Amino acid sequence: MLNAARTVTEDAALMTRIVAGDETAFRQFAERHVGRMLQLAQSILGSSAEADEVAQEALLRVWRHAARWDSSRSQLSTWVHTIVARLCVDRLRQRRHEPIEAAEEVADPAVGAFESLSARRDAQVLRDALSSLPDRQRIALTLFYLEEVPGAEAAETLGLSLRAFWSLLERARQALRHRVQRLVGFDGRM
Repeated sequence: MLNAARTVTEDAALMTRIVAGDETAFRQFAERHVGRMLQLAQSILGSSAEADEVAQEALLRVWRHAARWDSSRSQLSTWVHTIVARLCVDRLRQRRHEPIEAAEEVADPAVGAFESLSARRDAQVLRDALSSLPDRQRIALTLFYLEEVPGAEAAETLGLSLRAFWSLLERARQALRHRVQRLVGFDGRM
């Protein structure tokens, strides 16, 4: 708990320095947070190239708009998650208007174990099911389960009350379960 409090205090100090235009503080901020930013964007978008672009844009927004963060209203991590999530939603909306190019994923010839193939297949089914969910449901699942963001913080990131977030998360779980079952051909009957 002491480490978490120290991190919050250090982040607040970094943001104060960033607002003043301190590039060293910004580099420290980037080193501390870019990994989580990339991880969140990758989880939502499913593309490491797009995740890199989103993380870079998010860092630029932090630099340009550092003065907008209000420590009395939200934790820095919540503010950063919100920036990344909104940029990802923008990307997802853009995708809907772009033609889809068919591309087959080539299996790694070095991996020969059946278990690896099965695990990769299961992971692909989950990724496919997750990517077919509506944006808000996918982001809610990603924040809560993959990024392990606490419910209150995830709710704030999505601009929802905690109760609305739990409801969204439950709908997302049900939709994900249904899509996975449909993808693997399981209809619930024996």
